[in-house]
Amino acid sequence: MRIERANAKINLYLDVVGKRENGYHNIVSIMQTVSVCDLVSIDFRPGVHTSIVLRASGNDQMPTDCRNLAWRAAERYLEKTELRGEVILSIEKHIPMAAGLAGGSADAAAVLRGLNRLCGDRLSLEELSALGAALGADIPFCILGGGALVTGIGEQLQPIPAMPKSFLAVACMGEGISTPWGYGKLDELHEGFHQPKAVDPRCSRLIDAMSSQTLLESSDCFYNIFEEIVPPVRPYVNQIKELMRQCGARISMMSGSGPSVFGLFQTAEDAARAVEALQKMGASAFVCHPTERYLN
Repeated sequence: MRIERANAKINLYLDVVGKRENGYHNIVSIMQTVSVCDLVSIDFRPGVHTSIVLRASGNDQMPTDCRNLAWRAAERYLEKTELRGEVILSIEKHIPMAAGLAGGSADAAAVLRGLNRLCGDRLSLEELSALGAALGADIPFCILGGGALVTGIGEQLQPIPAMPKSFLAVACMGEGISTPWGYGKLDELHEGFHQPKAVDPRCSRLIDAMSSQTLLESSDCFYNIFEEIVPPVRPYVNQIKELMRQCGARISMMSGSGPSVFGLFQTAEDAARAVEALQKMGASAFVCHPTERYLN
């Protein structure tokens, strides 16, 4: 049996630059894993027949059948490797669901990593990523972890230095956001992205800032296109951002398709003070820090 961390991710930069004929959107994003994580237990018992059992704790709304990405990841792994047997999964949930933090994708990635290790590393990192990409756009990054420039529909990864040591507060409240809804609204706003967009130079400047440890001085480079459409329907996004700024956040921005918001602070004390204030406001909030990649 293995226990894998399934770390949440935040987007320091996220833009949609085009749309494919199959309906998938091309993105440019800088992603970073953070220390808040689900704990995923994976066990594999070879046998004649194949079965998958998934147990969960920490969130009653999480499905425990084939609707769960982690369950489907196990199924796809067995199909790809032509293995048979019983897979037993247990997920201890800590990442808020439907919040733009890739909780479901992180769980699925943890299952792929864990099963691969249990079964003698039958698949390479590239093969695992391709398997994950067929299930969800964020899964290839969640397999790798750390910091990465993510392009295509999420399957093209260029590892970059992880964020320098820093203090983050992450918060969300109210109802989550459906990612398909978010992309649909962006399509309406940007005429279906029929004309591909050029990559904004802020993206490369942000990567340089991560490498040179000057992230706190690069607040003008952070960007999330979903902030164009989510705050009007989830007004507490802007309320959380403003409260974080009042508590000393140098940068405060929505992650992914939202509605979670992260703030980047200069001190652990400021981040903790922000979390305390956010919890009093009714938000689910926690302090965390950037993490390094899982696999090299």
